[in-house]
Amino acid sequence: MPELDEVSYSRDACITAVRDYYEFLTKVYLKESQIIEPPEGGWPSIVNADPSVLESLGKTDEVISLLAHLPYLRHPGNWNDDAHGAAEGYFADWQGLFLHLATGRSTTENIRGYTEEHLTEVVPPHVVGLSGGGLDNPLILLDTKLGIIHWRECSDSQRSNPSREPILDHPLDYAPENEVDWRCDSPAWAIADFFELFKDQFRELNWIPVSPRMVLDSEMPRQQKEHGLIPMVVNIYRQHGWPDLARYQKDECIAAVRKALEERYPSAVYFWE
Repeated sequence: MPELDEVSYSRDACITAVRDYYEFLTKVYLKESQIIEPPEGGWPSIVNADPSVLESLGKTDEVISLLAHLPYLRHPGNWNDDAHGAAEGYFADWQGLFLHLATGRSTTENIRGYTEEHLTEVVPPHVVGLSGGGLDNPLILLDTKLGIIHWRECSDSQRSNPSREPILDHPLDYAPENEVDWRCDSPAWAIADFFELFKDQFRELNWIPVSPRMVLDSEMPRQQKEHGLIPMVVNIYRQHGWPDLARYQKDECIAAVRKALEERYPSAVYFWE
C-alpha cells in the first residue's frame, strides 16, 4: 500500500488523470460530445467569478484554479440528458455550477451540499467534491493538499483491489480531529490510482453501461422483472470483444444491448430515454 509521503499533488497531473478517465469512458460507452474542454485561460464562469462568490464558496485558490481548468461531462440542464460518469453516479460540472451562482439559480450553500452532501461543515477548504447528485451518487472528495481522493461509497471488494491499493496511513495520523470520521469512512487513493480503480470497474464489468448515458452497478439488486438483465448485458460485452480495446466494437455493442433490452426487458428501455 502506498503511504502519504510517497504521494504528492500536481494540478497538471490531476487534470491529465481526469481527462484520461473521460476519454476512456468514450471508448466504452460515452459520446465524445459529452466531454467539454476549458478554453485557453480556463472556464470564464470560474476565472471571472465575483470575488464575493469565491469567498462564500470557501475554497482555496488552488481548488478554484483546478476547477477552472478541468474538463467536465456536459450537463445540458435536463437530467434525462446527463450521462453517468460512474455506476449510478454523476460527476459535477463545476463550470456550470459557477454559471448558476452568477445567475442566481443556486447558492454556494446548495452547491456545497450538492458536491459534499452532509459533510459541508467538516470538509476543509483544500478539499473539493468531484461528484454531484442525490443520495445514491458516489461521494468523491479530492484533497489538493495531500494529492489523494476519498471515495465514500466504495465496496469491500473495491477497497481491497490488489492492483489499486488505498493509502496506508490512518486518518488519525494526519487529519484534524473534525475530519477523522469522514476520512475513516472513505478510503483514499493517490489521484491517478483512483481513476485507474474506476477504470477497473468497467474493465471487470462490475460497472455496466446499458446506454450511452447510463451505467449500472452489478452489485446493486435489480427488480424481479429485471432478473437476468446484468448477465445478459455482460455476455453482450464479451461477445463484442470487451475488455480488449483493440477488439471491442463500441457502437455495435451498445446497439446490441439496446436491441436485447427492447426484446427481453422492455420496461428497462427507459435507460435510453
